[in-house]
Amino acid sequence: MNNMMACPSCGLDKTESIVHLGSYILRCAACGEAIVATSSMGIFDSDHAFSAFADPGPGKHPAPEMLIARGPLRQISTTTSGAARSGTLIRLIPEPKD
Repeated sequence: MNNMMACPSCGLDKTESIVHLGSYILRCAACGEAIVATSSMGIFDSDHAFSAFADPGPGKHPAPEMLIARGPLRQISTTTSGAARSGTLIRLIPEPKD
């Protein structure tokens, strides 16, 4: 990642993808500062595969039992959006490509 996406608070350039309510947020993996946000509707029309977990917090790895959905965003968007609208922070982790 380049320094354009570095955290303005701590300078780290590692981000995590979060869905909260109707927003898609890139968050700093170290301090949790929101770096950039957009509507989650803009990302859900995609065939890229992700795992959606209840978010354990910045820099923490979600436990397997925190899994909410797995698959192409287009297919898991309803489940993911429903959980995010209820106030749950959702961590999106890209699935490895074949």
